Amino acid sequence: MAEIVETRGASATFYTLLRLLPGLALLLVVGLAARVIEGALLSVVEAAWLEAMISNVIIAIVLGLLINNLVRLPAIFEPGLAVYEFFLKIGVIFLGARVLLSDLLQLGAIGLGMVVVEISFSIVFVLFFARLFKLPQKMASLISIGVGICGVSAIIAAAPAIKARREESSYAIAVILVFGAGALVVYPLVGHLLGMPEHLFGVWAGLAVDNTAEAVATGAIFSDTAARYATFAKMCRNALMAFVVLGFAVVYARRGQADTVGHKGSFLWQKFPKFVLGFVAMSVLFTLLSAIHFSPEMASRVTSTQASLKNLYKWAFLFTFAGVGLRTSFKEMAGAGWRPLVVGLATEAAVAFFTILMVLAAGSLIPQVL
Repeated sequence: MAEIVETRGASATFYTLLRLLPGLALLLVVGLAARVIEGALLSVVEAAWLEAMISNVIIAIVLGLLINNLVRLPAIFEPGLAVYEFFLKIGVIFLGARVLLSDLLQLGAIGLGMVVVEISFSIVFVLFFARLFKLPQKMASLISIGVGICGVSAIIAAAPAIKARREESSYAIAVILVFGAGALVVYPLVGHLLGMPEHLFGVWAGLAVDNTAEAVATGAIFSDTAARYATFAKMCRNALMAFVVLGFAVVYARRGQADTVGHKGSFLWQKFPKFVLGFVAMSVLFTLLSAIHFSPEMASRVTSTQASLKNLYKWAFLFTFAGVGLRTSFKEMAGAGWRPLVVGLATEAAVAFFTILMVLAAGSLIPQVL
């Protein structure tokens, strides 16, 4: 009997991997093609200003957008394309190898403080505008959660907790996707026009852009340093997702519009993004390793491992950016309707303006350590 169960388990695993292969292969091809195209362009471009604009990040996203919106991809690619979020989480964890615990605590205190202010502002602003435009209450709540915390992931986590209808969550997700795509173009332009320092732009992108993948990509389009700070700021927002979702679930349960939350601790753990803990664990590990007096040979191995992990996070993010393009459909975005989009536009503009002022005001307090 045990042998039969084991055989079935192995067969299921093999079938799952088989289903992932087409989409995963497409992610890898687009990511590698972006690197090849970047190298080819840099080899022929002589103008420094034009060279600065050539980035594998932009190329990967554009290639993905072209493929997804000009070619109707068969459904066989869908399971594997969803793996781009796995690459994102792996990249975040590897990024922890370059952050010492002391820097993490210093940045974390500042980042979490700004995130609390940003989330509070976003939720209040969305709910106010949603009431003006008479959006359904739960749709407004989902949009506010998506804008305030981490985009689509937060909406997916919150929808069942507040008993939202499928169309309400679909509209909220469409709104987030529209402005996530727009941020990839608008934010870097604004950052360059204002001459923002790389680390401040990264924090701004991490605070203001909704989806984690788009926030990291927005920072990466500006610079590699900005991508690291965008990742960190966005991770601070993600860390609070479970608490905000719990708050909304309790409110709707008290109104009799959702199920009562039984064990709040279990609920928080279920909704908490675990890759954040991976980032912290990696930071703690390499902080401890840096404090140990190894032999020269062992110290060299530790340094080499750390350098390899730093390089791996760049590759992981590259495949994430390919996924951003391949999963962005302009046709799906067009179905959101005008009222949610107006509320989204007003909120995204207000959050962008509010957060950039906050980041610039706190600029001297944000250390350049990443």
